[in-house]
Amino acid sequence: MAPVDKPKHAGKAIVAGGISGALEICCTFPLEYVKTVSQLSTGKGGVLDVIRNTMRTSGPLGFYRGLSSMVYFATPKAAIRFSSFEWANGTMRTADNKPMFGGVTSFLAGLFAGTAEAIFVTTPQETIKIKLIDDQFKSQTPRFKGFFHGVRTIVAEEGLIGCYQGLLPTILKVATAQGTRFGVFNVIPSTYRKTPVGTACCGAFAGGVSVVLFQGIDVVKSRMQGLGASKYRNALHCVQDIVQNEGFLALYKGIGPRMARVCCEVAITMTLYGEVVKVLNKYWITTDQKPGGRPFIRGFSVLTESKDK
Repeated sequence: MAPVDKPKHAGKAIVAGGISGALEICCTFPLEYVKTVSQLSTGKGGVLDVIRNTMRTSGPLGFYRGLSSMVYFATPKAAIRFSSFEWANGTMRTADNKPMFGGVTSFLAGLFAGTAEAIFVTTPQETIKIKLIDDQFKSQTPRFKGFFHGVRTIVAEEGLIGCYQGLLPTILKVATAQGTRFGVFNVIPSTYRKTPVGTACCGAFAGGVSVVLFQGIDVVKSRMQGLGASKYRNALHCVQDIVQNEGFLALYKGIGPRMARVCCEVAITMTLYGEVVKVLNKYWITTDQKPGGRPFIRGFSVLTESKDK
């Protein structure tokens, strides 16, 4: 079957990724908040304790503490993720547009996209978000008055490097997550991805697989970006400390809300990405859509096309 609505134009990939990312985070942030607080807690309280404590101390709006850091970064993060994936996927193709490494091609392109996303956007975004959440949850009088005040305080006290805590585990977490999500999503037969609902279900499944496989990395990343990060010498020491003091299952703290959040995230972004591309192709006519026009990026895109033949 011929490809459908392939976004060969780099600008369309960036715009579509940015819009889908911004809308997704506004829908799923409460789940992200509960997940993060659960991971930062060293006690035995669970998700329900986090929800009760937040409602008691801050009310419903407390679940949106740190949202600004996610919203400000959501558009560039998703834009980098999708455009990097498209570029990497396009370069790993033969002259007749076949994937060089078969089904593994999407996984490798996802690893590249995740690494780029982690370096340029996710690490500072996650560090700021986690510090804001940690500050509110552990203190009756939070030091940070908001996103910009928090950033100014962090940079003033720790320097710019203070926004890049946990870089290595963040790269590992995001690269493996995106590699798994893109890889699993594109391995699913195209017959299941013909409608928005089908695309959403496939995206949710791909997101769920990534959570089950790499939840421990996310817990370590959160601990190394919290206000108590100075106690850890490195990522390995963080893992050892968690296991020794809290048990192995502590590496799976917050898996419930994270599973719900990631499944919704991937379902929404994968679906919206394809739908936004359709709209852009209708109203934003680019060179690649004209007869004889050359695509701006080779191999765009496996996300909105039928399965490669």
